[in-house]
This record gives sequence, C-alpha cells and structure tokens, in this order.
Amino acid sequence: MATTKEMYELIGRAVLDPTFRRRLAADPNTAAQLGGYRLTPAQLHALKSLDITLIGQQLDVVLHTQLGQGASY
Repeated sequence: MATTKEMYELIGRAVLDPTFRRRLAADPNTAAQLGGYRLTPAQLHALKSLDITLIGQQLDVVLHTQLGQGASY
C-alpha cells in the first residue's frame, strides 16, 4: 500500500515526467509498480479516475505562459 506521501510523489512524477505520465495514463498499475509503488485497489481506482494527461498538459501551458511573460523559476 502506498502512503499518502508516495501517492503525491507518484502524481508529481507523472506531472513532471512526460514519459512516465503516458505510462501511467495507459496502464496505472504497471507504471506504479515500475516506479516502486504498491497500490491498493482503491488507490488504483483513484488513479484511473484522474485524467493525468490533462493535468500535465495544463501544467505545461501554465508554465509556458508564465515563462513567456518573463516569470523566473
């Protein structure tokens, strides 16, 4: 069972790593296992209910917009 912290790490990795994001969207259970996370059925269901691809795309747009406006990160 993944801890709450590990679930945040898993989502964070998906947001920051496009390859992992695609894997997680296509097959959450295998991607999580390959990332070292053991998920309960409830956690797997929660991941499947997210549109992780959309989350990553939205972040990309926000960062691009902010960087385009001269924000410094």
